[in-house]
Amino acid sequence: MPTRSLPYDEILCELITRIRKRFIGQDAAVAAFAAEICRHIAASPAQQRPGIFLIAGPNVGNDHLGLPAGLADSLRTGGELYELSSIQGEDLAHLFAPTSGGTQVRSMLYVLKNNPIGVLVLRDIDKAPPELLKKLMNAWSQGFAEDEAGKKIALANAIFVLTTEVAQTQIGQIARDEPDPDRLHVQCLKLLLDAGFPAPLLKSLDAVFALKALTPGEVVLEHYRSFTDQIASHGLVLKGGIDGRILAHSMDKTTEPCIEDAWLPRDELDARLAQAKVAGVHTVRLVLREGIITVVPVGERSAQDATNPSADAHLPSLLTARRQVSDGTGVRNRMVTIPNA
Repeated sequence: MPTRSLPYDEILCELITRIRKRFIGQDAAVAAFAAEICRHIAASPAQQRPGIFLIAGPNVGNDHLGLPAGLADSLRTGGELYELSSIQGEDLAHLFAPTSGGTQVRSMLYVLKNNPIGVLVLRDIDKAPPELLKKLMNAWSQGFAEDEAGKKIALANAIFVLTTEVAQTQIGQIARDEPDPDRLHVQCLKLLLDAGFPAPLLKSLDAVFALKALTPGEVVLEHYRSFTDQIASHGLVLKGGIDGRILAHSMDKTTEPCIEDAWLPRDELDARLAQAKVAGVHTVRLVLREGIITVVPVGERSAQDATNPSADAHLPSLLTARRQVSDGTGVRNRMVTIPNA
């Protein structure tokens, strides 16, 4: 069943659950984003304009795309990503064309005509050409866009998610310090305006969502917790730790070796966990084998573990785990356990 057809509370719960699976370490932003999306969906029968939301703050590893990716997955509507900083010339003109062909960039009007409840992600909105911003803001305020033939394409059920890296360092710090989402929203607007973000565009927004800055240790802890929660959702217990290379990769996805399914959604890992549960396994650890996160029942030693005397070494404290992971001292060559994570 499409998420949009569910009651408000169920939509909110579904959104938060699904987005958190894709977007780790930003629970406050996820909760605020889900609440605003739910309010927009609840009001959509009586409104004409689309939902217009901005994501700001640190964009580490393309974090800005985590919220809209989770949203599109939750709503089961699909979406389209537009890199506005690189769109120009023929591609720019094609954005409002009635057909999809002709350039590498798909027409927004064509996408919305075929998927009126879609999620459109406009990356680096502040770098968009002025003529494009003018067209977008005019279409948003009217609730429709016109193609070259004068045909109106309704926008009321669409959701536009914009991103910006303007003032990302300052916004990331404010998001750490300010727990109230309303005050955070106001402070973000001021920071963006002071940093040169287009004022008319700010007035078009329904809400701004700030991602907080995370230390390397916090990133590792959040990813460790996400694996723990994923394992627990299958009725299993993480007892043997996580291969340190998996956590190192969670900090920097360019880390070698490449991990095929380290970044959520970890559907393939879910399938392996389900298989382990059916096989009667109760406690597991996660080991990297040939670039894939593998579920290993506790008590079974992998070939790599047998040749690695430190593979089962447990870190004595959360502080030690954070320090060793953040500075890279020995973590990639050992299993990591974070107590009470």
